[in-house]
Amino acid sequence: MLVLTRRPDESIHIQPTEGIDPGLTVAELFAAGPLVVEVLGTKGNQVRIGIDAPRALAVIRDELLDRGRKLA
Repeated sequence: MLVLTRRPDESIHIQPTEGIDPGLTVAELFAAGPLVVEVLGTKGNQVRIGIDAPRALAVIRDELLDRGRKLA
């Protein structure tokens, strides 16, 4: 499980990992299991989120995409 802390106006992108056929159906992407997002706690204006995703999906913080590190 990946654990991230997010503040207001921050986001998370979930997309196919590099090398995954973009023509896969949703059923094929989730064949290894579901995507589970769990709120683990809050503190002030922050929320801790746990994400459990199939290996075919990449979970990346929005600020990393801003640096040109897009995975797909």
